Amino acid sequence: MRFAFSPGRQATFGASIRNPGPWPVTITGINEAPADQQVFTIARLAVNHAEKATAVVFDPAAAAPFRSIRVAAGMELPLFITITMPDVEMASGSGLFFEDLVVDYEVLGLPRHQRVPMGFRLMVHSANGYVPR
Repeated sequence: MRFAFSPGRQATFGASIRNPGPWPVTITGINEAPADQQVFTIARLAVNHAEKATAVVFDPAAAAPFRSIRVAAGMELPLFITITMPDVEMASGSGLFFEDLVVDYEVLGLPRHQRVPMGFRLMVHSANGYVPR
């Protein structure tokens, strides 16, 4: 997924976190620890709530702000992530990217911290270069 670089601009994309395990998990945070932060700032994190009886649906209009949420075994949590592009120097033709999310969750009451691949690379591309003023 590719966005044109524009410092301070926001871009929104969708991803999902699937619980492949045999037990439900409670997702408590996404990219929250300073050591896990990308060069991008997350301005908004919203989710669609999936239920066992329904298929996973990405619906931005129905998305609610993220809060700790339980995800049943085999289910997915659809996310909408709005990032703010940094005000950093960019050479012509260069880009900034990331391809995973850092997820904090609890399973069987035990806290966990794990990088989860998104399955795609998000890239912010600078066609003409940029130097901050």
